[in-house]
Amino acid sequence: MPVSKANVSDAHPGRKAPRGMITDNDLKILWVARTLTNIDFQYGEDILNLDRSPIDAEQRRYIETQLLLKYRERREPYQKLLESLRA
Repeated sequence: MPVSKANVSDAHPGRKAPRGMITDNDLKILWVARTLTNIDFQYGEDILNLDRSPIDAEQRRYIETQLLLKYRERREPYQKLLESLRA
């Protein structure tokens, strides 16, 4: 059975889309999940690059802390949005 996107005008509050239909909410969830995956991947790449760099341990710890803070800052709004879309 082919999967198709439900038309927004066909959606009724409180009713689920017919089986096999992808709703706008489903598409939003997929987009946000993909964005989170991209953020996670970029953070992993940054950490790998840091591990390969020839800087001393103290600088590495500082940069790693900064990368983690930036990662959490970038990820937080998308995580909250994903949770609200799934509710």
